Amino acid sequence: RVMIWWLCLLSIAQVTAAQSTTRDWGESYRLAEKTLKKLSKWQKSKLVRGVGWQRWQLTPGFYVGTITGTKSAGLPWLKMQDSGNGFRAMLQQTVGTTVVWPCPLALASTWSDEAVLAQARAIGSEFRGKSANVMLGPGLNVHRIARGGRNFEYLPGEDPYLGARLARSFVEGVQSQGVMAVLKHFGFNEQETHRD
Repeated sequence: RVMIWWLCLLSIAQVTAAQSTTRDWGESYRLAEKTLKKLSKWQKSKLVRGVGWQRWQLTPGFYVGTITGTKSAGLPWLKMQDSGNGFRAMLQQTVGTTVVWPCPLALASTWSDEAVLAQARAIGSEFRGKSANVMLGPGLNVHRIARGGRNFEYLPGEDPYLGARLARSFVEGVQSQGVMAVLKHFGFNEQETHRD
């Protein structure tokens, strides 16, 4: 079921990026089932584990999350990278090569769908330019504790309505560049006590 769900999301994202339309879930499930029938057990197992890490160190040429594709089944590599406020530089050779955008909390303080859309398009373009096709963001945790160490990277601030409204523009902007946005940290990510 996890593989079918993942393939459905990939199917929807590919259509959205290519045509600016969304494939419905029924069609996506049918395509996922058809794709799974083409895969061996080994190829299926590769869809649920990543590559590119050695002893907690990212290997150059890989992303925070890298899942190998299967060309014969039409499955691209998934090259996922974190994004608090832009492409996260994980390797020494990438430091200084990325744009550090205003943090999502500052962006949300504009209350502007247009500003969010414009920045998200630019971030999506940067991800695409660095060959990442999945952005692990935006973060949508609603602030509950003012001292939360990661509050700056969450779009909603203290307002779930504003966050929901702006998240739509953010996702549209990123995905308009052919990069899948992955909404994350919906809640319970504000604890700082004993965080180590």
